[in-house]
Amino acid sequence: MNKTKTRERYRNWIRSKKEPIYKSKDTSKHKDKGWRINQNHIRETFMEEYSYVKPAYMITRSYYDEQDDRESIVVNNRRMNDVIDDFFNPRGSGEYYITKDHFIERHKDKLVKKSPYRVLDTLMQEYEMDWCVEVKRGGFHVHTLVGPIDDKVIDNPNSRIRKSVPYIYGIEQYPYSLRQDDEGRERIKMDLLEYAIRGRCDFVGNSRQGVDITPVDECKAFDGYSGWRGMVAYVTKTIYNVDMLLEVYDDRNSDIL
Repeated sequence: MNKTKTRERYRNWIRSKKEPIYKSKDTSKHKDKGWRINQNHIRETFMEEYSYVKPAYMITRSYYDEQDDRESIVVNNRRMNDVIDDFFNPRGSGEYYITKDHFIERHKDKLVKKSPYRVLDTLMQEYEMDWCVEVKRGGFHVHTLVGPIDDKVIDNPNSRIRKSVPYIYGIEQYPYSLRQDDEGRERIKMDLLEYAIRGRCDFVGNSRQGVDITPVDECKAFDGYSGWRGMVAYVTKTIYNVDMLLEVYDDRNSDIL
């Protein structure tokens, strides 16, 4: 993506709008501030782009060791795309393509102590140990918005999915209880997603926090946006200008923009 054109596109779009379209009434004390208006406009640009293929899941990926190299994360995002495509759609069918959009979020900065060193107490004329404290920039974690997985993918599973079922459930077929309703079928899709990612992405830790998959819930909201729009609002919560957009959004491995 050409960053200059991207900046200009968003600046022009922001100038053309005054109020958010999809947000419930904003009672925030910051609602009239420039950064807040920009944030809402940028968010709603994403929402407009998602009008055809809406997000169905949010995958949050955390690192066991603090990861502060954004370029390495971009490489990992590419690997995760390849794993999902190869697992669910090995023939590259447009009908079964799953959209993926990665948002790289930085943790808050923190104070860290470095090794102690000797300093002279001029009053007592003796040395004592002191600590040096510095600010360390926060590492990253990733939120990935994933599009719907077609029911046909689990109803007529490919060989990779068939082979994975015994490892996930301990039986040769999906559990009967999960095949009876939409909620159970969504559980199967999320189980398959997690199995594929954990099994073939070596940068993902084994802990439960390493990968967390959340389905869209129309009853949940974030910052005045509900359902899938709430997910978009969540992953864009640190984007309030174009420079932050370019830092957070992985345009090299994402679909929507």
